[in-house]
Amino acid sequence: MIHSQMEDAGYQIRQQVLNPNQRQQLEDNRRIKEQMEQLQKENASPTRLYLRKMKVQADVNLLDHHDSFYHTTKSLLVLFQIMGVMPIVRSPPGVNMPRTTFNWGSRAFIWAYLIYAIETVYVVLVAKERINKFISNSDKRFDEVIYNVIFFSIMVPHFLLPTASWRNGAEVAKFKNMWTDYQYKYLVVTGKPIVFPKLYPITWALCVVSWGVSFAVIMSQYYLQPDFQLWHTFAYYHIIAMLNGFCSLWFVNCTAFGEASKAFAAELSNIFATDRPADKLTEYRHLWVDLSHMMQQLGKAYSNMYGIYCLVIFFTTIIATYGALSEIIEHGATYKEVGLFVIVFYCMSLLFIICNEAHHASKRVGLNFQERLLNVNLTAVDKATQKEVEMFLVAIDKNPPTMNLDGYANINRGLITSNVSFMATYLVVLMQFKLTLLRQSAKKALIASLTTNLTKIAAAKTNPQ
Repeated sequence: MIHSQMEDAGYQIRQQVLNPNQRQQLEDNRRIKEQMEQLQKENASPTRLYLRKMKVQADVNLLDHHDSFYHTTKSLLVLFQIMGVMPIVRSPPGVNMPRTTFNWGSRAFIWAYLIYAIETVYVVLVAKERINKFISNSDKRFDEVIYNVIFFSIMVPHFLLPTASWRNGAEVAKFKNMWTDYQYKYLVVTGKPIVFPKLYPITWALCVVSWGVSFAVIMSQYYLQPDFQLWHTFAYYHIIAMLNGFCSLWFVNCTAFGEASKAFAAELSNIFATDRPADKLTEYRHLWVDLSHMMQQLGKAYSNMYGIYCLVIFFTTIIATYGALSEIIEHGATYKEVGLFVIVFYCMSLLFIICNEAHHASKRVGLNFQERLLNVNLTAVDKATQKEVEMFLVAIDKNPPTMNLDGYANINRGLITSNVSFMATYLVVLMQFKLTLLRQSAKKALIASLTTNLTKIAAAKTNPQ
């Protein structure tokens, strides 16, 4: 008792001579000490329970064997290598290095340089042809300018590919390696491997669909647009296929996150059926944090590509919608407007798939786990488990599983509504501009007609027959 009073007296004296920052630090240290002592008194388990275990280096053969995500999505990775879109390389079996690597001098990158150079030459020839045709055309109406801008905007992703995709190759390789490490840690913690039974056929189907949709969209423009020549189509196939491929990649990753979280949630439910699950729950919390960080890394790894992706979709959709409505108002509906609406439908479908899949993945990894933990009957478990559940909920709150494009935008359903509202605003402005042009044209035509009629009347009066 006397010793405690002496400590309190010493503490008060130190409080008086210290500045405010020092007093705050002293108070924080004292409070942490008291909390740790309280935990040791309340919990039967030691405080090391809440500390993360040090990472253990796994055998590369085990990493390869249990990397189900790589084996099921390998076809899409190979397709991207062939197209020169993302030349990351898988390390050979048994080599003690990161399983996925990125090197500017690798054979995959040399192939990417070659295929990109060939495609660039052809795209530039088509762009030059369209520019020369527009310059030589006598029709210089605003609507005709807008119509040509649509097909130039579709070419933009090709020229931005080195900046948007290749430059982030190291981050993409990091994301792939995070998947590899996570599957091994999941196996160690739960004793069961993560499997993706439906992902293998889905990935193969998406590889085929990506090029199939590309041919369908471009050939529809060839038949519906009057000035779209057949040799022009070859400049767009790989661009549309690349956009489809990135959409497929996003779908595959979001589906994988959903499958992993579903299996994880089932294992989490089984843990609460055991006696004193706090120790295991700690490892599950760390495993969930890794899953959340992977989702955040997905947005960071592809931030430039998907950022440009969304901007191209936004811009092309506005221009194509305006062009179609403008032509309908002025000349009536034709096959040309049908082709423009095909582009609008295609762009909005890509945006919907990306945003909707990101929404579902974030919900499965975040909200579903929160609901599962909040439904735990805390009165039926020991205090260590109660505190671990609280820490798990705090971890979910502090590490939200959101897909963010490196701070530029969150990919979710809200992005769809915001894009649609912005599109509607710009379309209203453009349509007002169009109506103003129509009124001016009608006014000029009326004045010209009146001038012609007055001239004829004056000529008839001066030269009566």
